[in-house]
Amino acid sequence: MTAASAAADVPAGAEPEASAPAPYLPLWLDASLAVVFGLFYAYDVWEVVESIVQLLGIGLSFTAVGWAVMIVALLAPLGCFAAAFALGRRRGVLARIALYFAGLCVSAALFLGLTVLLGQLGGVVV
Repeated sequence: MTAASAAADVPAGAEPEASAPAPYLPLWLDASLAVVFGLFYAYDVWEVVESIVQLLGIGLSFTAVGWAVMIVALLAPLGCFAAAFALGRRRGVLARIALYFAGLCVSAALFLGLTVLLGQLGGVVV
């Protein structure tokens, strides 16, 4: 199929979908979605802080690798939220909700994986 025959198949007055404007989302809805999902991401950050405080509170300490793993676990939810927010800027409501939810899933999987990695690498010292 050539470009000329593809252009002939398009009805007159129809424009390609690539030039369609981005869906308009009111600022209050955009902000409230970011705040609601931001609270869930903040809980993930608090979960890492709580783990660090609990381990240090019972007399355990971290090796350099352990600190690196915990810092990555601390920054992962923030990066996932930023990625979901940036990717959802030009999308509709359902796509934004899906991106925020997918970011939460990735954040939880990273926390679980990094927790296991912390134990396997001997990141906690008695």
